[in-house]
Amino acid sequence: MLRKDVMSPVDSGKYIADLAQYIKIHEEGITKLSDEILKSTKDKKITIPEIGTSSIQPSKDHPRAVDWVFVVDALNFCFWSKNKEEQWTVDGHTGYCALEAALCRAIKNGYDITNPEYYSKISSEDLRTLFKGDTDAEIPLFQERIAVLHEVGSILLEKYNGTFETCVKEAKKSAAKLLSVVVENFPCFRDEATYKQRKVSLYKRAQILVADLWNFFGGTGWGEFNDIDVITMFADYRVPQVLVYFGVLSYSDELMDKLRNDNLLPSGSEEEIEIRGCSIHAVELLKKTLQEKIRDTGENIEVPNSSLIDYFLWCYRRKHAQEMEKVPYHKTLGIFY
Repeated sequence: MLRKDVMSPVDSGKYIADLAQYIKIHEEGITKLSDEILKSTKDKKITIPEIGTSSIQPSKDHPRAVDWVFVVDALNFCFWSKNKEEQWTVDGHTGYCALEAALCRAIKNGYDITNPEYYSKISSEDLRTLFKGDTDAEIPLFQERIAVLHEVGSILLEKYNGTFETCVKEAKKSAAKLLSVVVENFPCFRDEATYKQRKVSLYKRAQILVADLWNFFGGTGWGEFNDIDVITMFADYRVPQVLVYFGVLSYSDELMDKLRNDNLLPSGSEEEIEIRGCSIHAVELLKKTLQEKIRDTGENIEVPNSSLIDYFLWCYRRKHAQEMEKVPYHKTLGIFY
């Protein structure tokens, strides 16, 4: 439990999965997907599919690399478009990668986008310039993104000496502690809901912020956490699509009809919470299955944690995007994912 009377993401996932009405988790799908992940093993590690985005990220030696990761994940939400709408793209990139491309371009063009002194007061005009896409399509939830930048920038200036590095130092190499610092002090990261009379947490952006630091810095320096395995998968709208594709999850006919018809699921609705909560629990079960399979091989293979599994699935979806479109994904307007 990170916040009083709110279940942790891992406990929330199990609780939601146990009571879910619209979603089922299938053991045979978990077996199939675990075999697929193990097939990617190279040099005793699970290999994340390459999606060619290294050119739109700064070096880990950049003096404000930690603040880069923070700003990116503060804005890491809601990139989807309705089926017949034109998608926001930047330099040919879509979704989250378009965000990275836009921010990387901003830095090259002299915008101080990693500095809260600047983005805590950023104007609509400046942000529109930074987010200018390849076409007239605009990044979704533009006004909400301004509000997020103003909120997190002001908090960093008021509490943390104007840098997210202060938060990381306060965590003392604990992923759980950093997660707590983020959700307690930055309201826009407080991804919580009520499900069957209980307060649950999903914490997608807060958890991916911790895991992105770990991954970006290779588990060293600013990315060194001695308990990174407490982080679950990051419950969004794309990874559940992969879980359905592999038969790990299945949706009720009623829910599937809504998704095929491109109906929005309200934020906090039972269907939306079940998709996200069951995804968290399914990846925890997948992790356990992978641990058992790796142990049975007798090989010294690195056992992937939930965040590595999530990275694998997210990148798999992007690499096989056309094939994945056979499976409809849920769409919810909101700042949490």
